[in-house]
Amino acid sequence: MEPVSDRRWVSAWSTSPVDASLSETGVLDRLGVAVTDVSARTAVQLTAGGTHVRLTLSNIFGVLPLHVAACTVAIGADDARGIDPATLHTVTFGGQTHVRIGAGTSCTSDAAALPVTAGQTLTVTVFYRGINAMRTIGLIGGRSHAELGNCTRRPLLHLAIPLQHTADSGAYEVIPALTEIDVLAAAGTHACVIFGDSTVANELPRLLAARLRADGIENVSVTQAAIKGDRLVADGVGRAAKLLGGAGVKRFGRDMLGQAGADMVLVKLGANDLIHPHCRSKQGLLTPVTFAQMTAGYRALADMAHAQGVRIWFCELTPWKGYTRNLFGRGDDIQWSPEYDALRLELNAWFRSADCPADGYIPLDALADPDDPDALFPAYTTDGVHHTPAGQRALAALIPEDIFA
Repeated sequence: MEPVSDRRWVSAWSTSPVDASLSETGVLDRLGVAVTDVSARTAVQLTAGGTHVRLTLSNIFGVLPLHVAACTVAIGADDARGIDPATLHTVTFGGQTHVRIGAGTSCTSDAAALPVTAGQTLTVTVFYRGINAMRTIGLIGGRSHAELGNCTRRPLLHLAIPLQHTADSGAYEVIPALTEIDVLAAAGTHACVIFGDSTVANELPRLLAARLRADGIENVSVTQAAIKGDRLVADGVGRAAKLLGGAGVKRFGRDMLGQAGADMVLVKLGANDLIHPHCRSKQGLLTPVTFAQMTAGYRALADMAHAQGVRIWFCELTPWKGYTRNLFGRGDDIQWSPEYDALRLELNAWFRSADCPADGYIPLDALADPDDPDALFPAYTTDGVHHTPAGQRALAALIPEDIFA
């Protein structure tokens, strides 16, 4: 085994945090979801291996401190509620088994000496004690359960409550506070971050990482910085505005550039900027974006990436004909039209041009229906815009391997 000094910290899993305060006027907006004497267990699949792991817990949207009384990591069992007790490790923070995470801040743990491999399930159990107001959560990338009491050393949660919500756009896996897991990986390992919206807020990172490993590329971790409903140039609006995340140009530094060992990013973001202004539910809240506004946003991402030595690729904005956005079961929120879709085609052409500042462009036209290029291939979509498992696998197969060299 190579010495620790020859290894480096690399992000092996991540989820972008959003603000869980759902009300704009009530107690949830002022404080957050009340949490006391509760354990949250989250099982995630790592996309890189290493000799040690460390965790980042976030309270960036909190208005009160978050009290972590105990925390453990272990290799997960087949059931997301369970762990392999032989691999159980106590997680410390500055040498202490407890930590107080201040409002508006995050905390990274000490290293835990737990060997892990790419594709393996790691389970994190956190016990929150005292008065807490949980506001910072992730909504993709793991399976979480909650149970009363300190369950950090319990092999199996028996009365666990699944933290999941199912909507038209797919499943939302509520992940309390945990935003990143790093591994102490072999020298030369690096992370590729997928930054975007609901079209990549799915199993794409795990699928792409598995494909790369199968093809002999074992030094690349693939992580996630995607938020369902997110937009490139503006924050979310409407009833669930905070769950839609901040503008991509605002969160890029925290969610992408802040990840350990990340030196490349694949951006698939912008569809909601184009679609949302035409939705009935958002009339009066948004005005249509312009080509100049969108390209300025993409340029801002490229400038931030390049300033930190990160390579950046823009992915084609995929078709959405047939999408009706049945929001909260209230019926069709939008109808596709060539006029609404014109800016998407213009931006895709700009991605391919010499004027685009990205390091490359990833075409995804193979996902389109050959008989109707303005729509996705039927087997690849659930609703005209979001991807089925087959669509996710097809998208992963279209990412060129030579960019990872």
